[in-house]
Amino acid sequence: MFRNLFDSKSLRITSGCKTLLLLLVLPLLLPLSVGAQSKKELEAKRKKLIKDIEVTGKLLQKTTKTKEATYDRFVALQNQIQYRENLIATLDEEAQEAEDGIARASAVINSLTRDVNAMQDEYGRMVRNAFRRKMLSNPLLFILSADNLNQAFRRWLFLRKYDRMRRDQARAIAATRDMLSRKMAALEDTRREKEALLASMQDQKSTLDNELVQKDNLLKNLAKDETRLRSDLEKKQAAHEALNRMIENVIQEEIQRKTAEARKPVATPPATKPSTPAKSSGTNTPTPAAETPPPPAAGEDEVSVNFRRNYGKLPWPVENGFIARGYGRQKHPTLKNIEITNNGVDIRTEEGSSVRAVFDGEVAGVQFIPGHDYTVILQHGDYYTVYSNLAETTLTKGQSVKSRQSIGKVSTNAITGASELHFELWYQKQRQNPAGWIRK
Repeated sequence: MFRNLFDSKSLRITSGCKTLLLLLVLPLLLPLSVGAQSKKELEAKRKKLIKDIEVTGKLLQKTTKTKEATYDRFVALQNQIQYRENLIATLDEEAQEAEDGIARASAVINSLTRDVNAMQDEYGRMVRNAFRRKMLSNPLLFILSADNLNQAFRRWLFLRKYDRMRRDQARAIAATRDMLSRKMAALEDTRREKEALLASMQDQKSTLDNELVQKDNLLKNLAKDETRLRSDLEKKQAAHEALNRMIENVIQEEIQRKTAEARKPVATPPATKPSTPAKSSGTNTPTPAAETPPPPAAGEDEVSVNFRRNYGKLPWPVENGFIARGYGRQKHPTLKNIEITNNGVDIRTEEGSSVRAVFDGEVAGVQFIPGHDYTVILQHGDYYTVYSNLAETTLTKGQSVKSRQSIGKVSTNAITGASELHFELWYQKQRQNPAGWIRK
Protein backbone atom coordinates (compact mmCIF):
# COMPACT_ATOMS: atom_id res chain seq x y z
CA MET A 1 0.00 0.00 0.00
CA PHE A 2 2.68 2.51 1.08
CA ARG A 3 4.93 1.48 -1.77
CA ASN A 4 2.28 2.63 -4.22
CA LEU A 5 1.98 5.95 -2.45
CA PHE A 6 5.74 6.61 -2.38
CA ASP A 7 6.48 6.21 -6.06
CA SER A 8 9.90 6.90 -7.57
CA LYS A 9 8.75 10.20 -9.03
CA SER A 10 7.87 11.59 -5.62
CA LEU A 11 11.14 10.47 -4.08
CA ARG A 12 13.10 12.43 -6.67
CA ILE A 13 11.39 15.72 -5.85
CA THR A 14 13.82 16.89 -3.15
CA SER A 15 16.96 16.45 -5.21
CA GLY A 16 15.07 17.70 -8.24
CA CYS A 17 14.06 20.91 -6.42
CA LYS A 18 17.63 21.68 -5.39
CA THR A 19 19.00 20.91 -8.85
CA LEU A 20 16.24 22.98 -10.40
CA LEU A 21 17.08 26.00 -8.27
CA LEU A 22 20.80 25.73 -9.07
CA LEU A 23 20.16 25.37 -12.79
CA LEU A 24 17.78 28.30 -12.59
CA VAL A 25 19.84 30.72 -10.54
CA LEU A 26 23.33 30.20 -11.97
CA PRO A 27 22.73 30.74 -15.71
CA LEU A 28 20.16 33.47 -15.20
CA LEU A 29 21.92 35.48 -12.52
CA LEU A 30 25.37 35.27 -14.17
CA PRO A 31 24.47 37.64 -17.04
CA LEU A 32 22.80 39.89 -14.48
CA SER A 33 26.06 40.18 -12.53
CA VAL A 34 27.98 40.96 -15.73
CA GLY A 35 25.37 43.55 -16.64
CA ALA A 36 25.61 45.08 -13.15
CA GLN A 37 29.36 45.51 -13.57
CA SER A 38 28.89 47.19 -16.95
CA LYS A 39 26.14 49.36 -15.50
CA LYS A 40 28.43 50.46 -12.66
CA GLU A 41 31.18 51.44 -15.10
CA LEU A 42 28.75 53.42 -17.25
CA GLU A 43 27.37 55.22 -14.19
CA ALA A 44 30.89 56.21 -13.10
CA LYS A 45 31.67 57.45 -16.62
CA ARG A 46 28.43 59.45 -16.73
CA LYS A 47 29.10 61.08 -13.36
CA LYS A 48 32.60 62.09 -14.42
CA LEU A 49 31.35 63.58 -17.69
CA ILE A 50 28.64 65.53 -15.85
CA LYS A 51 31.29 66.88 -13.48
CA ASP A 52 33.52 67.85 -16.44
CA ILE A 53 30.59 69.60 -18.11
CA GLU A 54 29.83 71.52 -14.91
CA VAL A 55 33.47 72.66 -14.65
CA THR A 56 33.57 73.67 -18.31
CA GLY A 57 30.24 75.49 -17.97
CA LYS A 58 31.55 77.56 -15.06
CA LEU A 59 34.67 78.47 -17.04
CA LEU A 60 32.56 79.42 -20.03
CA GLN A 61 30.49 81.76 -17.89
CA LYS A 62 33.63 83.44 -16.54
CA THR A 63 35.04 84.03 -20.02
CA THR A 64 34.23 87.58 -21.05
CA LYS A 65 32.39 88.33 -24.28
CA THR A 66 34.92 90.80 -25.66
CA LYS A 67 36.49 90.28 -29.06
CA GLU A 68 39.75 89.23 -27.46
CA ALA A 69 37.98 86.46 -25.53
CA THR A 70 36.15 85.02 -28.54
CA TYR A 71 38.90 82.51 -29.32
CA ASP A 72 39.17 81.31 -25.71
CA ARG A 73 35.40 80.98 -25.56
CA PHE A 74 35.45 79.02 -28.81
CA VAL A 75 38.07 76.59 -27.44
CA ALA A 76 36.13 76.07 -24.22
CA LEU A 77 32.90 75.57 -26.15
CA GLN A 78 34.58 72.96 -28.34
CA ASN A 79 35.52 70.96 -25.26
CA GLN A 80 32.06 71.43 -23.80
CA ILE A 81 30.50 70.06 -26.99
CA GLN A 82 32.87 67.08 -26.96
CA TYR A 83 32.02 66.30 -23.34
CA ARG A 84 28.31 66.58 -24.06
CA GLU A 85 28.54 64.31 -27.11
CA ASN A 86 30.36 61.74 -24.98
CA LEU A 87 27.69 62.11 -22.29
CA ILE A 88 24.90 61.52 -24.81
CA ALA A 89 26.71 58.42 -26.09
CA THR A 90 27.12 57.18 -22.51
CA LEU A 91 23.44 57.81 -21.74
CA ASP A 92 22.54 55.89 -24.88
CA GLU A 93 24.73 52.99 -23.74
CA GLU A 94 23.11 53.08 -20.32
CA ALA A 95 19.63 53.08 -21.87
CA GLN A 96 20.58 50.12 -24.04
CA GLU A 97 22.04 48.36 -21.01
CA ALA A 98 18.79 49.03 -19.15
CA GLU A 99 16.84 47.60 -22.09
CA ASP A 100 19.02 44.48 -22.04
CA GLY A 101 18.53 44.30 -18.28
CA ILE A 102 14.77 44.44 -18.74
CA ALA A 103 14.96 41.57 -21.25
CA ARG A 104 17.13 39.51 -18.91
CA ALA A 105 14.91 40.23 -15.92
CA SER A 106 11.80 39.33 -17.93
CA ALA A 107 13.38 36.00 -18.88
CA VAL A 108 14.21 35.33 -15.22
CA ILE A 109 10.69 36.22 -14.12
CA ASN A 110 9.12 33.98 -16.76
CA SER A 111 11.37 31.10 -15.79
CA LEU A 112 10.71 31.62 -12.09
CA THR A 113 6.97 31.72 -12.71
CA ARG A 114 7.09 28.43 -14.61
CA ASP A 115 9.15 26.80 -11.88
CA VAL A 116 6.86 28.02 -9.11
CA ASN A 117 3.87 26.56 -10.94
CA ALA A 118 5.69 23.26 -11.50
CA MET A 119 6.80 23.03 -7.88
CA GLN A 120 3.30 23.86 -6.67
CA ASP A 121 1.86 21.07 -8.80
CA GLU A 122 4.42 18.60 -7.44
CA TYR A 123 3.80 19.76 -3.91
CA GLY A 124 0.05 19.37 -4.35
CA ARG A 125 0.48 15.76 -5.42
CA MET A 126 2.74 15.13 -2.43
CA VAL A 127 0.16 16.58 -0.01
CA ARG A 128 -2.62 14.52 -1.55
CA ASN A 129 -0.53 11.36 -1.31
CA ALA A 130 0.31 12.14 2.31
CA PHE A 131 -3.36 12.74 3.08
CA ARG A 132 -4.38 9.44 1.49
CA ARG A 133 -1.59 7.69 3.41
CA LYS A 134 -2.97 8.91 6.74
CA MET A 135 -6.52 8.05 5.73
CA LEU A 136 -5.76 4.52 4.56
CA SER A 137 -3.36 3.31 7.22
CA ASN A 138 -1.26 4.20 10.21
CA PRO A 139 2.44 4.78 9.43
CA LEU A 140 3.31 3.08 12.70
CA LEU A 141 1.61 -0.10 11.54
CA PHE A 142 3.58 0.13 8.29
CA ILE A 143 6.80 0.07 10.32
CA LEU A 144 5.68 -2.66 12.75
CA SER A 145 4.48 -4.91 9.94
CA ALA A 146 8.03 -5.33 8.69
CA ASP A 147 9.44 -8.86 8.43
CA ASN A 148 12.55 -7.99 10.45
CA LEU A 149 14.25 -5.18 12.34
CA ASN A 150 16.38 -4.13 9.37
CA GLN A 151 13.29 -3.73 7.15
CA ALA A 152 11.52 -1.77 9.88
CA PHE A 153 14.49 0.62 10.13
CA ARG A 154 14.48 1.17 6.35
CA ARG A 155 10.75 1.87 6.41
CA TRP A 156 11.28 4.42 9.20
CA LEU A 157 14.02 6.14 7.15
CA PHE A 158 11.70 6.07 4.15
CA LEU A 159 8.92 7.88 5.99
CA ARG A 160 11.34 10.38 7.51
CA LYS A 161 12.83 11.18 4.12
CA TYR A 162 9.37 11.69 2.67
CA ASP A 163 8.41 14.19 5.38
CA ARG A 164 11.70 16.07 4.96
CA MET A 165 11.11 16.13 1.23
CA ARG A 166 7.76 17.85 1.74
CA ARG A 167 9.30 20.52 3.98
CA ASP A 168 12.14 21.13 1.47
CA GLN A 169 9.63 21.50 -1.31
CA ALA A 170 7.64 24.06 0.67
CA ARG A 171 10.79 26.07 1.44
CA ALA A 172 11.85 25.92 -2.22
CA ILE A 173 8.49 27.30 -3.32
CA ALA A 174 8.69 30.12 -0.74
CA ALA A 175 12.26 31.02 -1.75
CA THR A 176 11.39 31.04 -5.45
CA ARG A 177 8.35 33.23 -4.82
CA ASP A 178 10.54 35.65 -2.85
CA MET A 179 13.10 35.77 -5.66
CA LEU A 180 10.31 36.33 -8.16
CA SER A 181 8.99 39.26 -6.11
CA ARG A 182 12.46 40.86 -5.93
CA LYS A 183 13.04 40.46 -9.66
CA MET A 184 9.70 42.06 -10.48
CA ALA A 185 10.52 45.03 -8.22
CA ALA A 186 13.98 45.35 -9.82
CA LEU A 187 12.37 45.22 -13.25
CA GLU A 188 10.14 48.17 -12.42
CA ASP A 189 13.13 50.12 -11.09
CA THR A 190 15.05 49.42 -14.31
CA ARG A 191 12.12 50.60 -16.42
CA ARG A 192 11.87 53.86 -14.46
CA GLU A 193 15.65 54.31 -14.74
CA LYS A 194 15.51 53.82 -18.50
CA GLU A 195 12.77 56.44 -18.83
CA ALA A 196 14.87 58.90 -16.79
CA LEU A 197 17.93 58.19 -18.95
CA LEU A 198 15.99 58.77 -22.16
CA ALA A 199 14.58 62.04 -20.81
CA SER A 200 18.07 63.18 -19.76
CA MET A 201 19.43 62.26 -23.19
CA GLN A 202 16.78 64.38 -24.90
CA ASP A 203 17.68 67.35 -22.67
CA GLN A 204 21.37 66.92 -23.46
CA LYS A 205 20.66 66.75 -27.20
CA SER A 206 18.65 69.95 -27.00
CA THR A 207 21.46 71.71 -25.12
CA LEU A 208 24.00 70.34 -27.61
CA ASP A 209 22.04 71.79 -30.53
CA ASN A 210 22.16 75.23 -28.89
CA GLU A 211 25.90 74.92 -28.27
CA LEU A 212 26.53 73.95 -31.89
CA VAL A 213 24.70 77.10 -32.97
CA GLN A 214 26.87 79.14 -30.58
CA LYS A 215 29.98 77.48 -32.00
CA ASP A 216 29.00 78.37 -35.58
CA ASN A 217 28.38 81.99 -34.59
CA LEU A 218 31.72 82.22 -32.79
CA LEU A 219 33.45 80.71 -35.81
CA LYS A 220 31.94 83.34 -38.07
CA ASN A 221 33.06 86.12 -35.74
CA LEU A 222 36.57 84.69 -35.59
CA ALA A 223 36.74 84.50 -39.38
CA LYS A 224 36.08 88.24 -39.52
CA ASP A 225 38.93 88.92 -37.09
CA GLU A 226 41.70 86.93 -38.80
CA THR A 227 44.28 89.73 -38.65
CA ARG A 228 44.13 90.01 -34.88
CA LEU A 229 44.21 86.24 -34.48
CA ARG A 230 47.37 85.98 -36.57
CA SER A 231 48.99 88.73 -34.52
CA ASP A 232 48.06 86.96 -31.28
CA LEU A 233 49.37 83.68 -32.65
CA GLU A 234 52.74 85.24 -33.50
CA LYS A 235 53.06 86.59 -29.95
CA LYS A 236 52.19 83.22 -28.48
CA GLN A 237 54.71 81.47 -30.72
CA ALA A 238 57.44 83.89 -29.64
CA ALA A 239 56.62 83.27 -25.98
CA HIS A 240 56.54 79.54 -26.68
CA GLU A 241 60.01 79.61 -28.23
CA ALA A 242 61.37 81.50 -25.23
CA LEU A 243 59.83 78.90 -22.91
CA ASN A 244 61.25 76.07 -24.99
CA ARG A 245 64.76 77.54 -24.88
CA MET A 246 64.54 77.94 -21.12
CA ILE A 247 63.45 74.32 -20.66
CA GLU A 248 66.18 72.99 -22.93
CA ASN A 249 68.85 75.06 -21.16
CA VAL A 250 67.77 73.86 -17.71
CA ILE A 251 67.69 70.21 -18.82
CA GLN A 252 71.04 70.55 -20.58
CA GLU A 253 72.63 72.03 -17.46
CA GLU A 254 71.27 69.19 -15.31
CA ILE A 255 72.53 66.55 -17.76
CA GLN A 256 75.97 68.16 -17.82
CA ARG A 257 76.03 68.36 -14.04
CA LYS A 258 75.11 64.69 -13.64
CA THR A 259 77.66 63.69 -16.28
CA ALA A 260 80.38 65.69 -14.56
CA GLU A 261 79.54 64.15 -11.18
CA ALA A 262 79.64 60.66 -12.68
CA ARG A 263 83.11 61.32 -14.13
CA LYS A 264 84.67 62.74 -11.01
CA PRO A 265 87.81 60.79 -10.04
CA VAL A 266 87.48 58.53 -7.03
CA ALA A 267 91.10 58.78 -5.81
CA THR A 268 93.63 60.46 -8.09
CA PRO A 269 92.86 62.59 -11.14
CA PRO A 270 93.16 60.81 -14.49
CA ALA A 271 96.27 61.35 -16.59
CA THR A 272 94.28 62.30 -19.65
CA LYS A 273 91.81 65.08 -20.00
CA PRO A 274 88.25 63.79 -19.55
CA SER A 275 85.98 63.99 -22.55
CA THR A 276 83.41 66.72 -22.60
CA PRO A 277 79.70 65.90 -22.41
CA ALA A 278 78.00 65.14 -25.67
CA LYS A 279 76.33 68.14 -27.23
CA SER A 280 73.01 68.17 -29.00
CA SER A 281 73.02 68.88 -32.70
CA GLY A 282 72.15 72.32 -33.98
CA THR A 283 70.49 74.50 -31.39
CA ASN A 284 69.68 71.84 -28.80
CA THR A 285 66.68 70.60 -30.78
CA PRO A 286 64.92 67.93 -28.71
CA THR A 287 64.47 64.44 -30.09
CA PRO A 288 61.02 63.52 -31.44
CA ALA A 289 58.29 63.09 -28.89
CA ALA A 290 57.36 59.69 -27.47
CA GLU A 291 53.79 58.55 -26.89
CA THR A 292 54.77 55.76 -24.46
CA PRO A 293 57.22 55.70 -21.55
CA PRO A 294 60.81 55.02 -22.65
CA PRO A 295 62.34 51.64 -21.78
CA PRO A 296 64.53 51.49 -18.66
CA ALA A 297 68.11 52.57 -19.25
CA ALA A 298 71.15 50.74 -17.93
CA GLY A 299 72.07 52.00 -14.48
CA GLU A 300 68.88 54.05 -14.19
CA ASP A 301 68.40 55.64 -10.77
CA GLU A 302 65.57 54.64 -8.47
CA VAL A 303 63.71 57.97 -8.83
CA SER A 304 63.48 57.54 -12.62
CA VAL A 305 62.31 53.94 -12.21
CA ASN A 306 59.56 54.94 -9.78
CA PHE A 307 58.47 57.81 -11.99
CA ARG A 308 58.20 55.59 -15.06
CA ARG A 309 56.18 53.03 -13.10
CA ASN A 310 53.55 55.72 -12.54
CA TYR A 311 52.77 56.07 -16.24
CA GLY A 312 49.05 56.77 -16.51
CA LYS A 313 48.76 57.17 -12.73
CA LEU A 314 50.18 60.65 -12.05
CA PRO A 315 47.70 63.08 -10.46
CA TRP A 316 46.49 66.12 -12.35
CA PRO A 317 48.55 69.26 -11.72
CA VAL A 318 45.30 71.09 -10.84
CA GLU A 319 42.26 69.96 -8.86
CA ASN A 320 39.66 70.68 -11.57
CA GLY A 321 39.89 71.48 -15.24
CA PHE A 322 40.03 70.12 -18.77
CA ILE A 323 42.62 69.94 -21.53
CA ALA A 324 41.84 72.91 -23.77
CA ARG A 325 44.69 72.24 -26.21
CA GLY A 326 46.24 68.85 -26.63
CA TYR A 327 49.77 67.73 -27.26
CA GLY A 328 51.59 67.73 -30.60
CA ARG A 329 51.13 69.28 -34.01
CA GLN A 330 47.57 70.23 -34.86
CA LYS A 331 45.58 72.48 -37.17
CA HIS A 332 44.56 75.88 -35.88
CA PRO A 333 40.82 75.68 -35.12
CA THR A 334 39.99 78.88 -37.02
CA LEU A 335 42.92 79.98 -39.20
CA LYS A 336 43.16 78.12 -42.51
CA ASN A 337 46.41 76.40 -43.53
CA ILE A 338 47.95 77.18 -40.13
CA GLU A 339 49.36 74.49 -37.87
CA ILE A 340 50.49 74.94 -34.30
CA THR A 341 52.76 72.77 -32.19
CA ASN A 342 52.15 72.22 -28.50
CA ASN A 343 54.98 70.61 -26.54
CA GLY A 344 52.61 69.87 -23.67
CA VAL A 345 48.97 70.35 -22.79
CA ASP A 346 47.06 73.49 -21.85
CA ILE A 347 44.72 72.84 -18.94
CA ARG A 348 41.86 75.30 -18.47
CA THR A 349 40.99 75.60 -14.80
CA GLU A 350 39.35 77.91 -12.29
CA GLU A 351 40.76 81.31 -11.39
CA GLY A 352 43.34 81.20 -8.61
CA SER A 353 43.60 77.40 -8.69
CA SER A 354 46.53 75.87 -6.89
CA VAL A 355 49.09 74.16 -9.12
CA ARG A 356 50.45 70.90 -7.67
CA ALA A 357 53.53 68.80 -8.27
CA VAL A 358 52.63 65.49 -9.88
CA PHE A 359 55.53 63.59 -8.27
CA ASP A 360 58.25 63.94 -5.67
CA GLY A 361 61.16 65.91 -7.09
CA GLU A 362 63.60 68.78 -6.89
CA VAL A 363 63.29 72.27 -8.36
CA ALA A 364 65.60 72.42 -11.39
CA GLY A 365 64.66 75.94 -12.44
CA VAL A 366 62.33 78.88 -11.82
CA GLN A 367 62.03 81.74 -14.28
CA PHE A 368 59.64 84.49 -15.35
CA ILE A 369 58.92 84.42 -19.10
CA PRO A 370 56.79 87.13 -20.74
CA GLY A 371 53.66 85.49 -22.10
CA HIS A 372 53.99 82.52 -19.74
CA ASP A 373 54.54 84.32 -16.43
CA TYR A 374 56.39 82.14 -13.91
CA THR A 375 57.63 78.72 -15.04
CA VAL A 376 58.76 75.99 -12.65
CA ILE A 377 60.73 72.93 -13.76
CA LEU A 378 60.86 69.94 -11.40
CA GLN A 379 63.39 67.16 -11.83
CA HIS A 380 62.49 63.53 -11.10
CA GLY A 381 65.66 61.63 -11.91
CA ASP A 382 65.87 61.60 -15.71
CA TYR A 383 62.33 63.00 -15.98
CA TYR A 384 61.26 66.65 -15.84
CA THR A 385 57.82 68.22 -15.36
CA VAL A 386 57.18 71.81 -16.45
CA TYR A 387 54.50 74.07 -14.97
CA SER A 388 54.03 77.34 -16.84
CA ASN A 389 51.60 80.28 -16.58
CA LEU A 390 51.94 80.65 -12.82
CA ALA A 391 50.88 83.94 -11.30
CA GLU A 392 53.14 83.33 -8.30
CA THR A 393 55.50 80.81 -6.78
CA THR A 394 57.73 80.70 -3.72
CA LEU A 395 59.99 77.86 -4.90
CA THR A 396 63.71 78.26 -5.42
CA LYS A 397 66.21 76.14 -7.33
CA GLY A 398 67.35 73.04 -5.44
CA GLN A 399 64.29 72.92 -3.19
CA SER A 400 62.66 69.52 -2.66
CA VAL A 401 58.93 69.10 -3.27
CA LYS A 402 56.45 66.32 -2.57
CA SER A 403 53.74 64.90 -4.79
CA ARG A 404 50.57 67.04 -4.74
CA GLN A 405 52.43 69.85 -2.97
CA SER A 406 51.34 73.30 -4.08
CA ILE A 407 54.00 75.02 -6.17
CA GLY A 408 52.07 78.17 -7.04
CA LYS A 409 48.83 79.68 -8.35
CA VAL A 410 47.67 79.63 -11.95
CA SER A 411 47.58 83.01 -13.68
CA THR A 412 44.46 84.49 -15.28
CA ASN A 413 44.42 86.47 -18.51
CA ALA A 414 43.15 89.92 -17.58
CA ILE A 415 41.57 90.46 -21.01
CA THR A 416 39.93 87.11 -21.74
CA GLY A 417 39.39 85.92 -18.17
CA ALA A 418 40.83 82.50 -19.04
CA SER A 419 42.96 80.64 -16.47
CA GLU A 420 45.24 78.09 -18.09
CA LEU A 421 48.18 76.00 -16.94
CA HIS A 422 50.71 74.92 -19.54
CA PHE A 423 52.07 71.52 -18.49
CA GLU A 424 54.93 69.62 -20.11
CA LEU A 425 56.77 66.36 -19.38
CA TRP A 426 60.24 65.43 -20.62
CA TYR A 427 62.51 62.40 -20.44
CA GLN A 428 66.02 63.87 -20.66
CA LYS A 429 65.78 65.79 -24.00
CA GLN A 430 62.79 63.86 -25.24
CA ARG A 431 59.29 65.29 -25.01
CA GLN A 432 56.50 63.12 -23.66
CA ASN A 433 52.75 63.43 -24.12
CA PRO A 434 51.56 64.47 -20.63
CA ALA A 435 48.04 63.26 -21.34
CA GLY A 436 49.32 59.68 -21.34
CA TRP A 437 51.03 60.07 -17.98
CA ILE A 438 48.35 61.75 -15.88
CA ARG A 439 45.42 59.81 -14.49
CA LYS A 440 42.34 59.74 -16.74
